Amino acid sequence: MGRWFTVLGHSALLFGLAVVEPGLSRADGSARRSISTAAFTTEEQLAERNWHAFWNNHLGTWKGSWTRYTPEGDVKESFASTREFTANSATTEIVQNNRHRYADGRSRHKQWSYNVKDHNQRDGFAHPASIPMRGLALDNGAAAWLIPSLEPNQFTPFELFLMDGDRRHSVGVLYGKDRALLRTASIREQRGNAPTDGWTNAIDQVNPWHPVGQWQGQGRQILKDLSRLPASPTFWQWMPPGESDQSNHYLPDHIILRCPKRITPMQPFSIQVIWMLRDDAMQTITAEYDKDLELIDVTHQSLSPGTLPN
Repeated sequence: MGRWFTVLGHSALLFGLAVVEPGLSRADGSARRSISTAAFTTEEQLAERNWHAFWNNHLGTWKGSWTRYTPEGDVKESFASTREFTANSATTEIVQNNRHRYADGRSRHKQWSYNVKDHNQRDGFAHPASIPMRGLALDNGAAAWLIPSLEPNQFTPFELFLMDGDRRHSVGVLYGKDRALLRTASIREQRGNAPTDGWTNAIDQVNPWHPVGQWQGQGRQILKDLSRLPASPTFWQWMPPGESDQSNHYLPDHIILRCPKRITPMQPFSIQVIWMLRDDAMQTITAEYDKDLELIDVTHQSLSPGTLPN
């Protein structure tokens, strides 16, 4: 939750705003297409699990830096930040404080309070600063902040979260009312006394690169109605940009964002973030939409080098 989409005014003051998707292969065949979303639990239970899946992982004080980019990858601005999330003992009431500190001495502070009764919805949890946006969270801390059903003439922001213990990064993406990409952002944070040597001070985007070879691991999915599919084996291999309609943004610290240059009606799309933690460990998170610009699911993959199935 943060203030990097200034064009959105108060509705931008969220998590920070920013898959297996068309630019990357998902060799497991996406089990969601063959499994009904009929719930084994009630909608209220699904919403409650979604709420706690986020806060069980993200409470605390997160310190780090934000960098915002043009669609072409040029740095617009960069600043230090603190995002603090506190809760009551039942984790049903949340207070969020965002503080931004700029090199010229300027600072900004924003606070919100929200609770299960008013903000936990059947399609995700809402934030007081935004009516249409929802948060969807997996139990391992991976999460997405997005608009489930896109409407015409509407700013469209995304923020996708990945975690590695008390280190996390999120990537924000903003589309304008004409559905063209307006800006992106990279937010690198750590919680408590976590060591900071996992992040560099680099802010410029880097030369194109990509993970090499075949990867395998475990995939998790949460669907639009907040139902979840069981964790299952997943396989991944980089698809060259020429075989994808995605634009690629090569962020510092081995992070790649893949997203459309423009969201087009009647054309499915996805937003994906790839984080290469080490040579032998990678995570991805993907928000995938159908041709009606309705959210299908959010998928997380935890991967290591391996072999794709025949």
